[in-house]
Amino acid sequence: MKIQNIQTYTTPKIQPKTTTAPAAIQTRYSVISDNYIQSDPAPVSFSGNPLKEFQHIAEYLHAQSAVKKLKNYIERTNQQDSFWLRNYSMEYIEGLQYGIKVFKGLTMKEIQYLSENLHVIAVKRGCKNMCAHCYADAKPQNREMSWEDFTTITRGFKTLRKRFQGLDIYGQNNPVTRKDIIDQTTELFYDADCMDLAIKDKKGRVYDFTELSTELYESLGRRTAFDTSGWNRNNTKMQQRAEKYAEYFSAPQNMEKLNAFNLSINVFNASYVASRKAFKNGDFDKAKRLRERYVDNMANTIFTFTPLIENPKFHILIRSFDSNAQNAGGFTTKNLRNLAEDIIERVGELYNKDLNGSRKYIKSQDMMDEKMVNLLLKINHLDTSLNSSGRMKKFMEEFGIKAPLLEYDATMKEVIRNLQEDGRYHKYIMERLIDTDGKVYHMNYARFIPTEIQLNIPQKNIPSPKLANMQEDFVITKELINRPEVIIKKEV
Repeated sequence: MKIQNIQTYTTPKIQPKTTTAPAAIQTRYSVISDNYIQSDPAPVSFSGNPLKEFQHIAEYLHAQSAVKKLKNYIERTNQQDSFWLRNYSMEYIEGLQYGIKVFKGLTMKEIQYLSENLHVIAVKRGCKNMCAHCYADAKPQNREMSWEDFTTITRGFKTLRKRFQGLDIYGQNNPVTRKDIIDQTTELFYDADCMDLAIKDKKGRVYDFTELSTELYESLGRRTAFDTSGWNRNNTKMQQRAEKYAEYFSAPQNMEKLNAFNLSINVFNASYVASRKAFKNGDFDKAKRLRERYVDNMANTIFTFTPLIENPKFHILIRSFDSNAQNAGGFTTKNLRNLAEDIIERVGELYNKDLNGSRKYIKSQDMMDEKMVNLLLKINHLDTSLNSSGRMKKFMEEFGIKAPLLEYDATMKEVIRNLQEDGRYHKYIMERLIDTDGKVYHMNYARFIPTEIQLNIPQKNIPSPKLANMQEDFVITKELINRPEVIIKKEV
């Protein structure tokens, strides 16, 4: 089936973005009210000697009162859609975290910092796909959280959110509407394929993406994303899991837990790249066999996800070099179009077989035609913006390809300078990643800056594989995050 037009779009080059809080909340709220508001504390338990326990409870009660006053102030001044937690002095709510296991040993400043722009909780590290363009330089290593690790984090956040009485703790680092905040994504992976995200508890029970996404949504109030590059159609375990996901996320109440369900089709898949290597070496039979393997696997993937095709959250992401790249034969837009056409043609064959057989997905010719039209609509947006992180440079050198890549090193110098000056009040929009060992990183997906923060999870002493593209000469210290801010008092 011919694809008449693939619309090419290029992701804008990422520049350090700055943001200024609106005038109404530019001042840190140092003095909310002189009137003490009595509140009923939620049940909380502290361990330690009685004197320390009494001190912790007193701080907790004071913090809870401060949150209530802050909430009343925000409602009274109609700032529900522009409230930004980083503009509130954390000293006034220090103690709100006491008794929450995962935050043990962390100050409220540190908790606010790690919560802000919380974009990834990496429940598993490692990927077997070995795509040539992988910005994460993912390797088939296997370090994952236990279910107890994950729920220690999620239920800790759930308790903290309850203590914040509905105030947003994630603040996307710039003023946004309440709807935008709710729609922000916290992914469960960084260098892993979501088809492989399934973790075990200490009794050996397996929890897959349906349970992971539900736990995240119900505890953190955050939607996640499902990303996959497909699977080997002969892998019975993966096939059964995919069919379960297709049925589960076809229900609107379950898709509500996601911001996106993404399928990647590209010319950088390991099988396709191997076919191009074979072609380059003159082994045309092997090249054809490997290409057909990829086409068959992706056609099966689309066929399996047929119940999701019409859903607006289901996306097919397609990537290649643009037509201006030099020596990129086999990896350009034209090659990807041909590849996509072959995949769609194979999907059509699977639909015909289904229509004339079990009718698992396709019940009529009209239904088949509708699915194919929707599929064509999903596959016509091409992304040719590729960054220099991970394996891309090595891949380009191997094939002698010359094409512009997005570079981030210069950007990071300015980010670090601003972090050194302003600590947790840095002005550049970046995100947080919680790794499988509970360590927290400052990141923009292409570069990582380590921090001294680590969450208190059961397997925190089992180190995670090193993240690619790590900033080696700078660490965001607790001292930097906790430095005293300039307080401008404001009576309200």
